[in-house]
Amino acid sequence: MTYESHLADLPEDAPWDEKPGESVIEQHDTDAIPEVDVTEEDIAASGEDETNWLIFGNNYQGHRHTTADVITPENVGDLEVEYVLELGEPPNDFQGSPIVVGGDPPIIYQTIGPDMLYAIHGRTGDILWTHFYENADGASDETPPAERGPAVLGDTVYKSTLDLGVLAIDRYTGEEQWYYNGAAAYRGEVAEDVRHEELQWERSRGTTSSHPPMIYDGMLMKGSFGGEFGVSGFYDAIDLEGNPQWRVNMTPEHEWVGDSWQHGGGTAWAASCIEPDSGTVVIPSANPGPWYGTVRPGWNPYTCGKVGVDIETGEYQWHHQDAPHDWWDYDSPSPPLVFEEEVDGETRKFATWPGKTGWVYTVDMETGQLHQRSEEFVQHYNMWSLPPFDDIENAQWIMPDLRGGTNPQTSSFDPQSRTLIVKGLNQPMRLSWFETEYEPGETYIGMDIEHAPVPATQEQEEEEEDETADDGEEAEEEKEETADDGEEAEEEKEETADEEADNGDGSEEEWREAWNGYVGVLAGIDPISGEVKWRNWYEETPPWGGSLTTPTGVTFAGDGDDLFTAFETETGQPLASWDLGTAASGAPVSWYDPGEGKQYVAAPAGGERENYTESGNRFVVFSLSE
Repeated sequence: MTYESHLADLPEDAPWDEKPGESVIEQHDTDAIPEVDVTEEDIAASGEDETNWLIFGNNYQGHRHTTADVITPENVGDLEVEYVLELGEPPNDFQGSPIVVGGDPPIIYQTIGPDMLYAIHGRTGDILWTHFYENADGASDETPPAERGPAVLGDTVYKSTLDLGVLAIDRYTGEEQWYYNGAAAYRGEVAEDVRHEELQWERSRGTTSSHPPMIYDGMLMKGSFGGEFGVSGFYDAIDLEGNPQWRVNMTPEHEWVGDSWQHGGGTAWAASCIEPDSGTVVIPSANPGPWYGTVRPGWNPYTCGKVGVDIETGEYQWHHQDAPHDWWDYDSPSPPLVFEEEVDGETRKFATWPGKTGWVYTVDMETGQLHQRSEEFVQHYNMWSLPPFDDIENAQWIMPDLRGGTNPQTSSFDPQSRTLIVKGLNQPMRLSWFETEYEPGETYIGMDIEHAPVPATQEQEEEEEDETADDGEEAEEEKEETADDGEEAEEEKEETADEEADNGDGSEEEWREAWNGYVGVLAGIDPISGEVKWRNWYEETPPWGGSLTTPTGVTFAGDGDDLFTAFETETGQPLASWDLGTAASGAPVSWYDPGEGKQYVAAPAGGERENYTESGNRFVVFSLSE
C-alpha cells in the first residue's frame, strides 16, 4: 500500500469564491473592541499566554490547557458567575469552543448553530456584533446543527459554514471579507451551479462542517461532512485570501475496491491538530458508507481513524484506523492531541486520542505506528460482532454504543501529570443491516439501530413505587391482581427467559448482567502507559462537551445533567459543582484578565438531547479574583 496519490483535482474554473447564502450583520458597540494584532507566533504561544485562548485547543497540539493559575483546588469553590448569555434560537448544541483575544477588554468570539457568530465583551457579556449566515440549503428544525467554534488571525475571524464553506469576517466590525466555496467542485467535477448537486441537503446536528479551521504557515485547513449521505470525504487547504491550495481525498480511490470510494464516507468533520516541527496536520476521519460493509470490501482507508498530512503539500505521511472496515459507526471524530515524552531514554513525539471504540490510541507522530492502546475507559461486550441481516430482534447486544466511547467530546491534557481527560458513553446497542441504494441528498446508512434503555436510578424507582402504591395494602392488592398465584408468575418468568435466550450471547439477562448500568464516564488516562488512573461514572446522562486543565491541578468538565464540575486532575475527585440550567455540551475555556485581576472560565451549554433538564443556549462565564 502506498497511500501517496490521495490528492484530488482542484479545477481552476470552479466557482470557489461564489457564496450560496446570505449574511445578516448586526453591529452594536464595536468601538469597544481593542486593536490587537494576532500573529501566527501568538497562536503558537497561546498555550503559554494566560491572557489568551487563540485556537480551538489553546495550542497547535490541542492540549486544552491554560497557564492561568489563580484558580486552585483550594479556592475553586469560590468561583462566582460573572454573567450568563442566552444565545441563538431555537435551542441547539454548542459543542464548540470559544476564542478569546486578550486585551483591554478581552474579546470572545463564539459560534452557535446554525451559522451564528458573536463578538462578546469579555468582562460584561455585552454582544458587540453578530454575523448570521443563512445558507441556501437550510438547516433542520428538528435537529439544529452543532457549531464547534471559530479561528482567528490578524484582523480576521474565520468560520466554517454548514454548506462546506469558510467565511472570513472582520473581527472588529463583523463584516464579511471573503467566502470560500468548498462545494464548488467535487471528485474533480465542477459544480453546474454554485454548489455541486451531491453536496446539497438539509443540515442536521450530528454531521456538520462547523468545526474550526486550523491556521498554520499561511494556510487555512478544514474538513468536510456528510458521512451518512454517501459522500466521499475531503480535507481542504486554502490560503488566507480564500484560494484553494490542495484537497485530500479521504477515501483514496486506488485503495478502495471498484467505485465504492465514491460513496465511502470518511469525512473529516472534527477539529484537527498540528505538530509544528514536522509541519504535520493530524486529521480525524469518520465512518465509511454505507454502514454495512458488504459493498465496500477491504480496510476502507482512511475511515475511522486519524491521518497525518504534510501541511505544505497535502501529501500523505501516515494513518491509523481504530476500526478498519467498520460496521458499527465506530468512527474517530474526537480531536487528537500531540505531546512529547521520553520513552526508553529517547525523547519522542506522539499523537493520542480516544475513540468511539472505548480505548485511547497513542501513535508515534513520525510514523503513525501504534505505541499503546490504553485500558478500556468504557465497557466492552460482544464487540466486533457482525450485525445480522434484517433481524434486529435477534441481534446481539454489544458495547460500546455507536455514540461512544468518545464521540465529538474534546479531550484535554495535563502535561505536568501526563493525564489525558476523556469523556465517554457506556451503553449497549444492537444493529441489523439492510440493503440500500445511494440517492443524492438521502441518507446512505442501511442499518437499523436500537439503544439499550437507561436503567432507572434508585430515586426514580422509589418515586415510581410511591406513585403506584399509596400504602402497603394497595401494593399488596395490586400484586394479587396481576398474579393469581406464584405458579403463574413463575411460568411467565420462565417463558420470558426462554424468549430472551433466543438472542444468544446478547440475551436480556446476559447483557444486563454484563453492563454496570452507568451510561457515561469521565476518565483520567496516561496515554504512554495506557493506564486508566481514575473513572467517574454517570448514571442517567452521559457527559458531552469538552474539558480543560489548569497548571494547579484542576480539571473543568460539564455533563448532561446540567452540572459544570471542577475535579482534581490526578485523582478525579470532585471539588465543586455549579448548575448551568442546561447540559454542558460545549468545551470550556479559561483566561486571565490583568485589567481586572481575575481568572475567567467560560462554559458553553445547551442542546435538546433527551434527559436534559431544560433546553437552552447558555453561555455561562465564571470568575475568581486574585
